[in-house]
Amino acid sequence: MQMNLDFCFLDDAGIVAVAGWTTQPRPELRLHVDDAVLSPVAVTRHVRRDLRSNEPMGVIALFDLSALGGDAAHATIHLGEGNEFNEIRDQRLVEDARRLVEIGVDEVFFALLRLIAQRRLILSDERVGREICARLRMAPSAASETENHVLAVDRCQMTAAGQGAVIGWYMPAQTRTEPLCALAVGDETVVPVDLLPASMARADLAGYASRYRFTGHDGYCGGWRLPGASSNPARLLLMIPGEDFLPGVMVPVEPVAAADLAQHVTVAALGLDDIADRSRLRRAMLPGVLPTPRVSEPAGKGRDGDDILLILDHDLADSDLRDVLRRIGPHLPDRLRLQLLRPRLTPVLQNAIDGAAREIGAGLLLQDVSLRIARPEAMPEWVVFARSSTLFQFAADPAFADFRDPRVTMLDPIGTVMAAPAAQAARLARDLLPFVLSMPAAPFFALLDQLPGCFLTEEARVRLLAEALIRQGAAMAGRTDMHRYFEGKSGPHCQSLADGRDWHSFDAESRQMVEEAYA
Repeated sequence: MQMNLDFCFLDDAGIVAVAGWTTQPRPELRLHVDDAVLSPVAVTRHVRRDLRSNEPMGVIALFDLSALGGDAAHATIHLGEGNEFNEIRDQRLVEDARRLVEIGVDEVFFALLRLIAQRRLILSDERVGREICARLRMAPSAASETENHVLAVDRCQMTAAGQGAVIGWYMPAQTRTEPLCALAVGDETVVPVDLLPASMARADLAGYASRYRFTGHDGYCGGWRLPGASSNPARLLLMIPGEDFLPGVMVPVEPVAAADLAQHVTVAALGLDDIADRSRLRRAMLPGVLPTPRVSEPAGKGRDGDDILLILDHDLADSDLRDVLRRIGPHLPDRLRLQLLRPRLTPVLQNAIDGAAREIGAGLLLQDVSLRIARPEAMPEWVVFARSSTLFQFAADPAFADFRDPRVTMLDPIGTVMAAPAAQAARLARDLLPFVLSMPAAPFFALLDQLPGCFLTEEARVRLLAEALIRQGAAMAGRTDMHRYFEGKSGPHCQSLADGRDWHSFDAESRQMVEEAYA
């Protein structure tokens, strides 16, 4: 064969990648899989310095086996070119991806990374991910400005939950057919960045028109989501079209709070002319599916104490916290532990808690102040989750006096909560009904751990949990029918983003995007 075969492997999507080199400008490659004959769906070329030539003799050809069905890894496979054939054994299809990453020459390794970044290849093997990250740690970074291109990064940020976004601009000296692409690099995994090149208007770059190709829409943005938090700072690899000898420009990722990233992404989205691109940028930072938490066993108490944990989203004025706690005080059978969903404890909040503690006979203990729900070291008997505005207006007895079964109490003046469980859960989600969730603590935290931390507010996760309990018949659904309900307008969750939405509305749109993409 004129094609010199170095590596051949099967990816997670049923794509067989054949990597090697040839002097032929257009090799006529075929893949024989049992009785089927396949032509490549894509062929990429790259320069290889080990061949002592500036011609793009390196080649990676991709063949799609997904439509054939069956176990491709155990089929009889031959690579054909002309009248010559080369058998590809099963073991190579399984092991060659890792071998390429470990011993492949740099140019082949970098070409593989581009295919992963462009989502043409999907390699989820953890060992391959670790090897890629280890090799990239030793690889040099390309220059951000040369005579052939200029690349700038305005923001490159990621949250503790692994959601990240990059915003910048790129101008080549000549027109390139291959797009700019990127990989987010964590501790032991790499994920492709959904990059939107040439998607943002940047008239301010006209000064570069004498040296580079200026279009007026040279800004780019992109998003990603790492599957887990990185113990070390993550990095972003921006891969320059036409750069065969270096992996790309390696950029450090700045850790930021989820709300800060949401604000920056919202501002960037407003600069995108294509509405579809705005949704695409947001979806890139979200999981592919929202899992349904499953109740594995009846809600047992399993507690270390008899007290109640109140997880409170205080959406009223700081000084009103005392009145909220004082209102539920007479209904408490045991000591109340308070987990306040606020970024910090202000002097006014502290004074309100101190005042309420003097008036609540059962006792009050401030356990934590954070925007994220923290699992307590000593598990309480019961958990109640609510907003302050809801607790202040709903009757307190269902949540704090009846500890027999999990209960979801919703605002529903038109009475649809009397419908079937599926309809109850659907309306809780669709209309963002105010609610109070009351249930045993151990199952609450076990179920919450099954939900991804991809939202700005913890209420979005707890709402998913409450819906799952209702659908599975594991919680009683109650209703309150007040006709003059007043929503709280204070606290960080009520702050407006650049497009005017508050955090709850932002989370609702995120959830809708995931569900529409999965449907």
